[in-house]
Amino acid sequence: MSVQKKEKAMWEMLDRFFLRVLGEKEGTAVMAESREEAASFLASSQETSPSRRALMQSTILPRVAVYTVLKHRGLDAEKLMEKYVREVQGPASHDRYAGLEWVPRFFSVFRWAFRKTTSSSDAWVSTFEEQPEEFDLTIHQCLWHDTCVSCGCPEVCRFFCECDNYAFGDLKKVGFRRTQTLGTGGDCCDFHFYKK
Repeated sequence: MSVQKKEKAMWEMLDRFFLRVLGEKEGTAVMAESREEAASFLASSQETSPSRRALMQSTILPRVAVYTVLKHRGLDAEKLMEKYVREVQGPASHDRYAGLEWVPRFFSVFRWAFRKTTSSSDAWVSTFEEQPEEFDLTIHQCLWHDTCVSCGCPEVCRFFCECDNYAFGDLKKVGFRRTQTLGTGGDCCDFHFYKK
């Protein structure tokens, strides 16, 4: 999927939710300001990697911008973003993985995809260790955290971290544990996955 299509899909999810919870008048204003804020963040970014800029544009900055606008307007940005993660982004993330669990040898495919994605992308600096029925992914640097920090709102990163709990929690064939994340003040994100 192209960057523009991913970005459009992200904004559509945000639009539906915030128009519903804020009402049409305030929701429309918040979302219009958020689009301007996201464009401003991207324009002022010092990031030079095209792939990292694409991820920022399509996935990260829309949510960072909405949070920032909600906060500037005196709304309870944290509570609203928690509600968005709990009701929209989290379940959508979970459904993507749960919908694939029918694949034969799902754990092996899941592990392979994680290794390939994290080793081939410049969005993370990470280490990967695996055993036959488990693996650890330790993220030492993360584009989501870097972006939130550079936008002046490091606290927003915890909402991205929370999506992982929904995405990987309660899967039937894969278990998930984590004791810390960069977005919640940890030294790293210490993902541990195991075969159920």
